[in-house]
Amino acid sequence: MNDYVPVKVKGVYFVSTITGPQAVVFISADNDRVVPIYIGLAEAISIDVALRKETMPRPMTHDLMKAIMDNFNIEVDRIIIDDLDEQVFYARLMLKDTSREVEVDARPSDCIALAVRTNASIFIAPEILDKAAVSRQDLEAAGNIEELFE
Repeated sequence: MNDYVPVKVKGVYFVSTITGPQAVVFISADNDRVVPIYIGLAEAISIDVALRKETMPRPMTHDLMKAIMDNFNIEVDRIIIDDLDEQVFYARLMLKDTSREVEVDARPSDCIALAVRTNASIFIAPEILDKAAVSRQDLEAAGNIEELFE
């Protein structure tokens, strides 16, 4: 894990695109750059609800997954975002129980939704961070998003 960079989830936002509003989760390794990952609406809601520590009247999909894992004594050890191909991020969900560790290919949005619920660490490959990160200055010039850097 020494070659991966730890990141934190900064929040879920909507940005304007030529096709309309798009949900984006921002992750950051430092206070000068963020990585925007475009995600689906359901995943955006799920991540946002978990970040705000809200409880929905009925379990959301990621709450269900966490409940199943809890009942089988499986924990999310860490999340690794390790590939980027044609603007599509790829991630791995690292799960463990008392006897083994299992690696599962998953969408970064699902991984992040589970990580937020389980307080699991999130890591990104340094080359992806360098390739996909947007600077604080560029984002501030584009709009009012100072809270990403608080």
